[in-house]
Amino acid sequence: MTEEGTAIPEPERYYVERVSPASGEEGPSVAALQEAMNAGTRQSWKLVSVVNEPAGRGVLLVWDQQGFISG
Repeated sequence: MTEEGTAIPEPERYYVERVSPASGEEGPSVAALQEAMNAGTRQSWKLVSVVNEPAGRGVLLVWDQQGFISG
């Protein structure tokens, strides 16, 4: 993983998306997670992993951008 403030390489196949909590919240809301998952699904991406981000800054969604058409 790269640290905040450093250049993040362009994704080739897998894309990592951070869903952050609203200010004052401990984690992202179910609505925020659902919105992010719906957006990925509309692009035909396949969700391959969900990870709690270190330091409680949110949840990472790992998407396969080749999605449902990948072999």
